[in-house]
Amino acid sequence: MKRLALISAALFVALAGAAAGAAFYFQPAFIFGEPKSDEPLAHAVPSYAAKAANETRARDATLRLVEQLGAIQDKIIHGDRAALADQARLLRDIAGEVRQFGPEDWSDYINVRTSLLYVLSGGDAHVLTPLIDSNTLGTADQKLAAGIVSFAQGQPRAARKLFMEIDPRSLDVSLVGPFALARASLYLDDSQAKAIELLDDARLACPHTAIDEAATRREIPILIGMGDRSRALMLTTSYVRQFGKSIYAWKLFRDFAEATAKRSDMDDPAIVNKLADSFDDEDMQVASELFIDVAGEALLQGKLKLARAAADRILKIASAAPETLDKARLYRAAAEAPSADAGDALRALNQITADRLSDDDTEIREVAGFIAKSVVGDEIAAGRDDVKKARAGAALPILPKAAAALGKADALLKEADQIIARSEK
Repeated sequence: MKRLALISAALFVALAGAAAGAAFYFQPAFIFGEPKSDEPLAHAVPSYAAKAANETRARDATLRLVEQLGAIQDKIIHGDRAALADQARLLRDIAGEVRQFGPEDWSDYINVRTSLLYVLSGGDAHVLTPLIDSNTLGTADQKLAAGIVSFAQGQPRAARKLFMEIDPRSLDVSLVGPFALARASLYLDDSQAKAIELLDDARLACPHTAIDEAATRREIPILIGMGDRSRALMLTTSYVRQFGKSIYAWKLFRDFAEATAKRSDMDDPAIVNKLADSFDDEDMQVASELFIDVAGEALLQGKLKLARAAADRILKIASAAPETLDKARLYRAAAEAPSADAGDALRALNQITADRLSDDDTEIREVAGFIAKSVVGDEIAAGRDDVKKARAGAALPILPKAAAALGKADALLKEADQIIARSEK
């Protein structure tokens, strides 16, 4: 009885609108390039000339390693998982090089720029301590370096204060994208319009790179939350086409699903249809991964129209993985369980074998079956007219027994809460 109470409470609460969230951090790639010699830099040594023949070993080695880091991170967002090990190695190697810098090295702006990019890419912020302590930087650059250290060390308030007056577009061209991406993360909670502005700067500064991927991935859920459906769907289409194989794509798909399922105005099959129509055939396998997250999260949030539409679309994708198709059948049936189609849902659930499901999906199957049985009861055997109409696809309201089943769920939830409370004493 306790197990039934816990399982039933889980799905019924989910169908009523429970949500789960998670945090995630991704270190982006960086693009290098010489600043324009005819334009003053607001946050850098005014200018420098290429001195390839006289560059020091430290400068050569560090610059080369950071350029390699950018290339490796671009491989990661195109699906190369092996590149993760190369990224970790490069971060260690760059730290070793920068720690060897002396006063003469820090007087070269290329080394300053390279080190700032290294820290913004997830490197050890302590390597900048000698630079900051040397007091050789101008006021603007001192704030920039100190702000980057605060950001890298997880001190958002200090970083936000130091970054306050710095316009990303006033920086060296190689710093614009990564700095804008870093600064945007400081506004995600309380100033989403500012965050979007900065994320747009990052995307435009570094198109088709890891910076672009990370900025787009962060921006889409914000746009959905703000109700900007059209732009969110446009960017989602672009992301799937360009970065659908990214090893971080799952994060966007999950965040997209959560943000969409939270909004009542997006419990609409048109959302799925518009997205699906925007993809080419080669995009559909990746799209199926997005749609399965939408179906699952919509089901948990009680957005049954959206859940069913997403599941239906997956079942039409020939390239979808077998496990994705199994989930789609389950979520479609679960979305129908508390409706006039409960009979069809029950039959579909009975055809799904539990040995191919995860523990979470097995619980969904069990509770969806319980709901469907509560709605249908013995009516199918009795051949009632309303059930026959449901089989024929007639648009009927939720059957009275669904309300009774929901009442049982409330009672089971209270019992489960009492069990948990007693166990914690």
